[in-house]
Amino acid sequence: MKRFLDKLTLFLIPIIGAFLILLLGKTWRIKWVGRENILPARKTNQKVIYAFWHGRMLVLSFSHRWQKVCVLISQHRDGEFISRIINLLGFASVRGSTTRGGTKAIFQMANKNLEGYNVAVTPDGPKGPKYIAQPGAIYIAQRSGTPIIPVSNSAKKRWTLKSWDEFIIPKPFSEVVIILGDPMHVDAQASLEEIEEKREELEEKLVALTSQANNYFVK
Repeated sequence: MKRFLDKLTLFLIPIIGAFLILLLGKTWRIKWVGRENILPARKTNQKVIYAFWHGRMLVLSFSHRWQKVCVLISQHRDGEFISRIINLLGFASVRGSTTRGGTKAIFQMANKNLEGYNVAVTPDGPKGPKYIAQPGAIYIAQRSGTPIIPVSNSAKKRWTLKSWDEFIIPKPFSEVVIILGDPMHVDAQASLEEIEEKREELEEKLVALTSQANNYFVK
């Protein structure tokens, strides 16, 4: 009986989750900032690596649905629910993280870039610490030659969960802002020291973009 209930839960929750994201997202009034930072890639049909904090993934799961994006998702049980939800929203997924299945996942994500997918990574996922970037996105960029686009978002009216990542949920009909930062490039021959410098740069950019997004509606 327990096995049946587990399977039923694993089937139903992703369907309900995807439906609620679409229903809620349709009510948001989304404002884009920094969209010009991605135009050169679009003009040349070059793919990108989206990097954003774990707690800011909800808005992007709506705004980037059905856009041929592959997301790096943890191998934990919670990751299975997330993977199934985003698959229903038109995303591909690779299972792994910087702490479990990391090396294999980095190669798979780089290959997805080369296959024509934009890829998405939460540098502080799957379990934190919050706002501390792991180097996975840097390694993917180094291997694929693809630029990293730091992204953050916020909402004028939102709920903030008491989770490690302070996960945000914009309220229905709220104004929402998505901010795209300057692209970052990683040399294929970058040394470990240079990779660490890029990791720090990505972390600083994401912290700054998140602060900008949080303050966007403050008058």
